[in-house]
Amino acid sequence: MGLRVIIAACLVIAPASLAHAATCSAEQGQQLIDDGRYTRAIREFTCVIDGHPTEIGAFRGRIEAKLLIGRYSGAILDAVELMRRVPDAASTIYAEYNARLASAPSDIPALTGAGFAHWWFFDYPGAIRILDDLLAIRPDDVFGNLFRGSSRLLKGASRAAGAADLEYAMALAPNSPDVHYIVADAYTYGFLADPARAFDEASIALAGGLDTPRVHAILGAAHNAFGNTQQAAIEIKKHIDLVTAELVPTPALGAGTSMTFTIVPSRTFEIPVSVLAGQALSVATSSPDFLDTILVLLGPDGTPVLGSDDSFKYLAAFEWVPSVSGTYRIRVTSFEAASAGALVVRRD
Repeated sequence: MGLRVIIAACLVIAPASLAHAATCSAEQGQQLIDDGRYTRAIREFTCVIDGHPTEIGAFRGRIEAKLLIGRYSGAILDAVELMRRVPDAASTIYAEYNARLASAPSDIPALTGAGFAHWWFFDYPGAIRILDDLLAIRPDDVFGNLFRGSSRLLKGASRAAGAADLEYAMALAPNSPDVHYIVADAYTYGFLADPARAFDEASIALAGGLDTPRVHAILGAAHNAFGNTQQAAIEIKKHIDLVTAELVPTPALGAGTSMTFTIVPSRTFEIPVSVLAGQALSVATSSPDFLDTILVLLGPDGTPVLGSDDSFKYLAAFEWVPSVSGTYRIRVTSFEAASAGALVVRRD
């Protein structure tokens, strides 16, 4: 009798759960955004993604909802995950925002999402144009000021105005770790580089709970600028550890040789290199398929020795003279382990 009751209860509960999974949709999530129910929209889009892991519209919507409640770091993490799953999502996202803005040019959620999309896909002039429109409607919009400032610094134009945008965004939301995070990013990768400022802002973001791969890359870049080579290596190793699901050992890389590996999202290669004390080790990375690599060199005992990110444009490279002979290991991947394609590692 008790067993029949349990089975009956399962039959009642399970269909309700399945029905919810079956009825959630990106369209319902967008309606929740339009109704101003952003947290509920995030849950709706998450339900869709759980059932359809490559649903571009659900990722786009969840990013949009997170932006509207100031979760900028979470939006970036979603953008990275979408890039891993659907590398060519940009055209679909642009088309959707173009259609929405054509019918409703003053729609705040659409302007917010479109501004972020152009920022994320490196179209900083396009982002600035859209964010100008957003700020014409809402001059005190934190997102609009923050990302227009970032776009201006990353593009390298109107740098003073960009810095002023960032300062105004911080004045509007001084306690937001997400705002500090975007400011740190702008002062690391923009044309108004300020390692000390980037370090301070990233440290605030980390203390505020944003323990993300990009925060550690920013801290690593700052430590390299300060000459703190080993601390930079520690931070870059944290970045790589956070994005690595598959660590692939390779044959040793000899002097004067190169190797080509196939990168997929979340894959990192570990490459042994034998070195002699006092003899320079020179390594460079490149790719015909993507632009951004990152690496850490580990000593014979596994201690991080040095890290490289954006040493040559967006590519990792280093030249270093060891004081101890032995077999070192290079861990290398794409930035945030988000890209796919051929990765070339050369040792001179």
